[in-house]
Amino acid sequence: MENELKKIYSGSVVNAEFIGSVLEQNDIQFLIRNYQEESLVAGWAAGTIKGDASVFVFDTDYERAMLLLDEIDESEIEEEE
Repeated sequence: MENELKKIYSGSVVNAEFIGSVLEQNDIQFLIRNYQEESLVAGWAAGTIKGDASVFVFDTDYERAMLLLDEIDESEIEEEE
């Protein structure tokens, strides 16, 4: 299937937003799913403190996005506890 979405990250909302900014700076279209926010809109609250999120990119940008993630210094992404 052409232009299928692929998940490149799953974790905290803060990290997802940071990854989104890196992708945006490199002209890669992305989608962030914020599951806690989605649950609030639906009328119930997900039971996470940090909030879980996933970042998706188009299949055609997947390899380039993964290379960018590999280049990000691990200290720039907060550690999951």
